[in-house]
Amino acid sequence: MLNPCCAVGVGSKKGCHMKSGKQITQYLEEVAQVLLDLGVTTPFHMLVAGGAYMLLLNERKFTRDIDFALIELASPKIALHTILRVRIQRAEISGKGSRVPYAAEFKQAVEIVAQRHRGLTADWLNDEAAVYYYDDAPVAEVTFWRSFVDILFVYLPTMEYMLATKLAAYRPKDLNDIRVLLRALNIHTREQAKAIVDTFLLPDAQEFWEIEKKLRRLFP
Repeated sequence: MLNPCCAVGVGSKKGCHMKSGKQITQYLEEVAQVLLDLGVTTPFHMLVAGGAYMLLLNERKFTRDIDFALIELASPKIALHTILRVRIQRAEISGKGSRVPYAAEFKQAVEIVAQRHRGLTADWLNDEAAVYYYDDAPVAEVTFWRSFVDILFVYLPTMEYMLATKLAAYRPKDLNDIRVLLRALNIHTREQAKAIVDTFLLPDAQEFWEIEKKLRRLFP
């Protein structure tokens, strides 16, 4: 059942909230179908992170958008739940003049789905934050989640990778997610958290995002 604010004829300036993994799945399925209709033949391999990831874990009540980053992958034939180390592509679909194949069709498909569900913002599915992943934590650990009509292949980060990137961001809206991930990973000390950060965040990124200061706040 759709979120009522996404029903046709109902909208808001802030956009609607996706409130379940079922909604995320439906919207991604629709994007994939539109991509096929537009003649797209090259698949997209994408890491879904941020609030959408936490919602899929049932650890968030809602998310306003789906953040993703394109990943480099040699073969799409990956078993479910297999942990892979992959590199985040230094590329974005969202930017103007994107060199990603079929970027224009991808953006068009996202807009078409948004028009079907008034209340979804035009950028409800976007990779505007991908630069933070490929600049700060370019090698991710992921598991294959599912494919959509063999055109969208979606991967989820491990909790460890998500924690490292959430610690870098450390916005007010990230704090509850950070605490959830710390509990799930059974992390109780600054040293345990730092070991995970060291696995994924580059040294320059740790300095820029003041990781040590943030860890002292979390573990006084």
